[in-house]
Amino acid sequence: MKLRFLCLTTLFSASLFAAGANAHDPSLHELPAPKVKPTTCAELADTKRFAAELAEKALTTKCEAEARSAKKDERAEAADKDE
Repeated sequence: MKLRFLCLTTLFSASLFAAGANAHDPSLHELPAPKVKPTTCAELADTKRFAAELAEKALTTKCEAEARSAKKDERAEAADKDE
């Protein structure tokens, strides 16, 4: 009876240890890659790889102005098609 208890206890503890060893993911310990300073409007729009907070004020202003002019051009083309 003691031998049976010892065998079952050993198997149970081994299964718990094996489950814990398999559940460990070493990639969770890696630090995320630092974001880089954007230099173009396309890079400024890509927030996964580039940090918008690091962008210079002039770049941000230039990109916003380009976006506004593109919207105006689209509206003008849409208005021309309606006429």
